[in-house]
Amino acid sequence: MKLVLVRHARTIANTMGALDTGFPGQGLDERGLAQAQSLVERLSARGHLEAISSLWVSPILRARQTMAPVEAATGMSATICAGLREVLAGDLEMNTDVRSMACYRDTTRSWMIGRMACRIPGSPEDGADTLERFDGVVRRIAAATDPGATAMLVAHGTILRLWTAIRAAPGGGADPAWIANHPMSNAGISLAEGSPEAGWRLVDWNEGDWTV
Repeated sequence: MKLVLVRHARTIANTMGALDTGFPGQGLDERGLAQAQSLVERLSARGHLEAISSLWVSPILRARQTMAPVEAATGMSATICAGLREVLAGDLEMNTDVRSMACYRDTTRSWMIGRMACRIPGSPEDGADTLERFDGVVRRIAAATDPGATAMLVAHGTILRLWTAIRAAPGGGADPAWIANHPMSNAGISLAEGSPEAGWRLVDWNEGDWTV
């Protein structure tokens, strides 16, 4: 199966550099709403839109707002999955200071190269816990999707890099450390293919930043 990975569009917290991982989170700003609207055309241009058979989305407001134009265009309703939420910031929630940002970044990027035992202060999850909750959604998607079909999910930048770096990058020949240091843009599109049983292969990252 093919898995279209989309990062949510832009929010005020993105422009502030705030660690916004709580529920319901900031909504899209004006530019973010325009990015979400452009998603339908960009998916279609890459040959994804017509192939999509199911939609899956994080419960956080910005992700649901990003998915809304695709729901309207396809006539499908997205399944809301808590496991697609962002990596939790714990005690650093909504912080914008340099040390908090560095702690979040350094901890999560260590996970992306396989060092998963460290934990963000105050978070209930380490890297293995976070990866497993996202993996659980991917298994659910695969179980509900025909092997040759395409599913799309909208989630968040850091958890998408974590899953891709660990699960899909090696199969596609991408360096997990490179993925760790190259976030998807807001409303960016990536593509992986495979299955939980056979493994995943990264085909495209952030609309051409890296391709097979």
